[in-house]
Amino acid sequence: MKIKDLPEEERPREKLLTHGVQSLSTVELLAILLRTGRRGEDVLEFSAALLNGWGGLEGLCRSDAKELMSEKGLNSAKAATLSAVIELGNRIADLGIRKSDKWQLRLEKIAKDTRFCDRELIYAIFLDAGGKVIGEEKISFGGQSGAYLDIPVFYRKAVRMNAYGVVLVHNHPDGSCSASREDIAITDHVKKGLDFLGVELIGHYIAAGGQLTQVP
Repeated sequence: MKIKDLPEEERPREKLLTHGVQSLSTVELLAILLRTGRRGEDVLEFSAALLNGWGGLEGLCRSDAKELMSEKGLNSAKAATLSAVIELGNRIADLGIRKSDKWQLRLEKIAKDTRFCDRELIYAIFLDAGGKVIGEEKISFGGQSGAYLDIPVFYRKAVRMNAYGVVLVHNHPDGSCSASREDIAITDHVKKGLDFLGVELIGHYIAAGGQLTQVP
């Protein structure tokens, strides 16, 4: 149904003000952000088409402003608005976590941050003797098929920070939480090297689809 055919109180903006934002569907929320449709489609139809064409809300979250501008009817202002709202949502979700010294919360944050990432990344969380976070760093930025870990550089970072322990985490863009043979092998190799340096490998985790699995 076109927005003009809806009773005024059932239109997205009026519905939000009367019944609250929770009463709106994803299509209706998107329509409020877009404000107008495109040729041949009103704003509700445009919003539904965007969600269908980009693989739902998850697909839109994976896209940046330049990619969105390739969609007919999405000019720079609308693309920027969508990208800003997605990033604002991410930052709101991170409130209270960025300052936390608990590595488990940092680990969960990385899992959320990489949920929509189409490249493999490797992070290291450095801990003191009490298990509190003293540093966090993205130590590799790879492609869809994997990321390269420069082990000597990683070891030097751990030593320079006087870390007692390290937690490693990398994401699987394909959404699989299963550890590959390479994941298991690199975990064993890194553990042996850190043991030699007197640094404990607390754990190596895989982040996929927002979930975490520890590598054996």
